[in-house]
Amino acid sequence: MIRDFCLLSLAFFSFLFLSYSGSPPFPQSLQKYLPQESETGEWRRDGPPLEYKGDDLFLYIDGGAEIYHEYGFKQVIVQDFRSRKGKSISLEIFEMSNAASAYGIYTFKAHPGGRELAIGGEARLADYYLNFWKGNFLATLTGLDQDEEAPKGLEVIARAVEAKIKTEGKKPYLVEYLPKAGLLPDSVKYFRGNLGLYNSYPFFRQDVLALREGVRGDYQAGHSLHIVRYESDEESQTKFNEVKAAFQTSDRYQNLSSISRTLFQAEDSKGKRIFITAIKNYILIVVGAESLAQAQEIFLSFQPPASSD
Repeated sequence: MIRDFCLLSLAFFSFLFLSYSGSPPFPQSLQKYLPQESETGEWRRDGPPLEYKGDDLFLYIDGGAEIYHEYGFKQVIVQDFRSRKGKSISLEIFEMSNAASAYGIYTFKAHPGGRELAIGGEARLADYYLNFWKGNFLATLTGLDQDEEAPKGLEVIARAVEAKIKTEGKKPYLVEYLPKAGLLPDSVKYFRGNLGLYNSYPFFRQDVLALREGVRGDYQAGHSLHIVRYESDEESQTKFNEVKAAFQTSDRYQNLSSISRTLFQAEDSKGKRIFITAIKNYILIVVGAESLAQAQEIFLSFQPPASSD
């Protein structure tokens, strides 16, 4: 009796310690988001689900986990499905730290040019690969057998998962700062660090921009626009000067010239013209503009809020 009382007391005080020590709670299982057999038609679960939390993601994704952590990874559950005809689909449900993180990793993974679907906050189906985000979740479905049956199965399972996710979320406000005229909607990429930016356009391996939040959009005219947000006008001006110095000392760029105190240009190894400017608490980078006049017109179309964010 005394031993049982001591064990209960120990468990109680351990709970209090975890509750008040500031340690983050251990993530709850994602199994409740897995569809039941009655919700997926001819598709049935194939084997038990696998779950990976925190740094365990490196055990699941060898060499690719860093980008998920940059966006704010918490945990993932993986479940395979098999149809009555023996076809296979793999489902991954990623829980991210917030809706912006989920949207960001979605833009990193979704294939441009795919078919847009009305699932979650945004969904895209390309070949045998479907991604959608909703709230702070990203779902990735992969058809392991490339036939006409796979896309239908991907959509059936995706809709069943989407119905179980009750949280909602909005796109990061920074995405709305991309000028709308000529923007290719499926080209938008949202960044939470230099790794995502480098995979979009390899300006520098080092985090020269000290990027915490940024966005890119491609345009019908053939150029792309990057917007990087900072906490203050002073910080953006300081980073602008550091970025300018990095371009000047890099052997990857040529034909550099300062146009004004807050505007300079360069060319990359493929001859694309790059224009960089600081506007309020933002740095804007245009890659592929045909002329200075075009770049200046693009910069003028950027309308930041009346006060710094």
